[in-house]
Amino acid sequence: MLHSDKVEVDQSQHGNRIDILSHLLPGADAESGQVDYEVAVPVDASVNLRSSTGPLKAEKMRGDLTVEGTTASVDIRDVANAHVHVKTMSGPVTLTNIKGGHVEVSTVSGDVILNTVTGPNVQVGSSSGKIVYNGDFGIGGEYSLSSHTGDIEATAPPQASIDVVAQSATGTVDSDFSLEPRHSSFSTKIGSTFAGTMNKALSMVRLHSFSGKIHLKKR
Repeated sequence: MLHSDKVEVDQSQHGNRIDILSHLLPGADAESGQVDYEVAVPVDASVNLRSSTGPLKAEKMRGDLTVEGTTASVDIRDVANAHVHVKTMSGPVTLTNIKGGHVEVSTVSGDVILNTVTGPNVQVGSSSGKIVYNGDFGIGGEYSLSSHTGDIEATAPPQASIDVVAQSATGTVDSDFSLEPRHSSFSTKIGSTFAGTMNKALSMVRLHSFSGKIHLKKR
C-alpha cells in the first residue's frame, strides 16, 4: 500500500524469481515515502526481505528465509524445516515456533528473543544486545548463544536433555539446575564458568559472553 504519490513500486520477474522494490521520487520524505507490503507466497518459497526501518514479519513458511534490516524490527514465527538467516544493526529480533531449522541470527545491538526454537543448528551472535531463549533445546541439536557485552538468559524445563557450557570472562554465570559435572577443555571457575549435563545430554548448548551476565533458568 502506497501512502502518497512520492514513491513507486517496481516488480520484475526472472524465471521463478520475482523482485519487488520501492524507490522514492523527488520530494519524498520518511512519511510520504512509506510503503506497506503484504505478500502471500507458496509455503515452500524461498524469500528475501530487506528494510532499513520498517518492521519485517514472516510466518508459516517452509522455504529458506533471509531477513536483513538496519533499525527494522524482525518477527518470524511458525517456520519449519527451513534455513532462517537474520541480520540487523540495532533492530530487535523475535523468533517464535521455529522447528527443525538451521537458524542464524546476527545483530550489533538489537535484542534477540527465541521462543520455542529448535533445530539441528541454532546460532545467535550479538555485540551488545541481550539474548533470551525460552524452549527445551530439542533433541540432537547444537545451540550457540554469544554476546560480547549483552546478557544471556536461557530458560528450559527440568526434562531438557542438554550438555551445556557457559563462560563469561568478566560477567557472572549462574544456573538454576543441578548439572552433572563433565570434563571440559577449560578450567571451570565458580561464578564465571560452568559445564555439565542434564538427563541424556542429547543437545549441545554453548553460552558465551565477554562481560555480560549468563543465567540458565529452570522453568
